[in-house]
Amino acid sequence: MNIWWVNTGARFRAQINAGVLWCPNRTVLKNHKLGAPQWHWSTIRDVRPGEFILVGRDGYIEGIAIAKSAPISDSVRPESFPKADTWHSIGWSLPIEFIRFFQRVSRAEMIQGLFRYKAHRSPFFVNKAGILKGKQVYFAPLPGADAPEFFERIRMALETQRPGELDRAVEAAAAGGKLAASGEKSTTKKAIIEARVGQGQFRQSLIDMWQGKCCATGLLEQKLLRASHIVAWAAATDKERLNPYNGLLLSAAFDAAFDAHLITLSSDGTWINVSGMAAADLERAGLAKLEDKKVVGLQDEHHEFLQHHRHNAYQKWGKTP
Repeated sequence: MNIWWVNTGARFRAQINAGVLWCPNRTVLKNHKLGAPQWHWSTIRDVRPGEFILVGRDGYIEGIAIAKSAPISDSVRPESFPKADTWHSIGWSLPIEFIRFFQRVSRAEMIQGLFRYKAHRSPFFVNKAGILKGKQVYFAPLPGADAPEFFERIRMALETQRPGELDRAVEAAAAGGKLAASGEKSTTKKAIIEARVGQGQFRQSLIDMWQGKCCATGLLEQKLLRASHIVAWAAATDKERLNPYNGLLLSAAFDAAFDAHLITLSSDGTWINVSGMAAADLERAGLAKLEDKKVVGLQDEHHEFLQHHRHNAYQKWGKTP
């Protein structure tokens, strides 16, 4: 699963009023002939039902959209678009549920400290002055480890303004679209939403798997334990969101560091200080002597998720395994 970025620009209201994100499937050339589509148009074809799209416009974030279905090919440009629009009139249409901020938030504030690494077709870049800027692209995947953190910052800001609306939109998108992949057993919307905050079925499965203790420290006090996703909830499929092998039962300190990709976990259960935190800071954070906190009990089913986490962690910090 991906978390996506869309730069709606002047066509924001036209798309929101139509209930879709829409872009052309051909480029109108200067001689008025039709050419191949821009890459940041055609990438919309890769969106899957249930994936999140962060909706940007003019340096602000307008809200969060949820894909209700796969994109629809050869769709006529919505009637809400201006008659004189310069885009080609046939393209891809992505039906969405959209939750809009009452007061939109600054992209610069939400994105501070994130996406400092190079990534293929990222919608952002760091300029010569070291400032993160947006590229002139319409639609692109948010790359690497920072995508879930960026999403979570925006989700929390949206929750402050519109409590519970995102969860209701997830349910509405599930009801109006086809969120479950073919052949997958359907899961309850309630369990999926509970898994986002480490509660419900997902948490209980991890408590059972790890005998009710932190898999790193052995801590038994459940009030201090977190049901931590390996592949973040926002970037996971519905099935992965509830899969206990996509999770670890961790103390609050380990959960925070793992979630931020400051540390990651090798296939043999050894913790890796991939961010290079100083020993003194590790101790202050409750992460001292990582080498003594080896996780015992990893199964084969954990490894694909852990490989994904390691890849993102190394990319975030500009290191190689």
